Amino acid sequence: MKMMLALGLATVGLTTLGTAGAADVRLGLNSSVGLGCQIVGGRVGFQEGRFGLYGQGAYCTSNVEGKSGTGSFGGLVTGDLFTFSNVTTYALIGAEIQGSNTAIQGGLGLRYGIALLPVEAYVEVGAQRISTALQPIIGPRLSVGVNYRINVVNLQGQIPEPLKFEDGETTQYAGSAPAECKLTPEQDIASARGAARVAADEGLGAAAGAYGAAYSNVSYKVEITSVGINGNVGSAGGKVTVSATQNSNGERVSGVYGGTIKLVRSGCGWQATGYTRS
Repeated sequence: MKMMLALGLATVGLTTLGTAGAADVRLGLNSSVGLGCQIVGGRVGFQEGRFGLYGQGAYCTSNVEGKSGTGSFGGLVTGDLFTFSNVTTYALIGAEIQGSNTAIQGGLGLRYGIALLPVEAYVEVGAQRISTALQPIIGPRLSVGVNYRINVVNLQGQIPEPLKFEDGETTQYAGSAPAECKLTPEQDIASARGAARVAADEGLGAAAGAYGAAYSNVSYKVEITSVGINGNVGSAGGKVTVSATQNSNGERVSGVYGGTIKLVRSGCGWQATGYTRS
């Protein structure tokens, strides 16, 4: 029990992440929360870089007394606009069949996710046009939901075997950044190191908040001791030192954990795609 926080930070806080620059499979649940016909729905699709393609199905209420609901099935395309910290905004357009009617929709969305955690929340707002036998019906559209992300093979090529590191400060470099980035190998390695550190900080910070009821005065130190790059993928090895005060008895607990953060190239920089504890 004394080491619960440290173990949580090392295992819960550092789990699989899907990011731009690698292919993500997303499995989601959503609802229109009263603004639209959808009571509950499911979504499945993938995203490569800025663009995503999804299929979705939902149960729609009729909102007519004595009349049962029906199914809604369709798909949508999304395109990321900009990202700030843990928030990504995107545009979307889609079409679906609602019972015997067809509908087209468009709008804007917002995703919120924390680095190295596989779950993200999203909200989408916009408008839809439903075609009926009498006349089209135009109205607002709202969807809120949660996605579970699964990182898969980089669509630019097969991911090679994980890089292995010896103790101490080591680097391996077998590849180069895109020519337009104008990065030296040293700058490319520094970028990968920084991306790994940022991802670790965000994941550990989220885990510390999750254990706030049991522990306080949490502190941690991230040390990146090894970086390797092989084409468009890389690894950053290191260790995390965690300490905290146990609220139940005021005792200070601590632990040291090692592991490797997997990286994939994203434009001229790097993004974390997962963590393996050693």
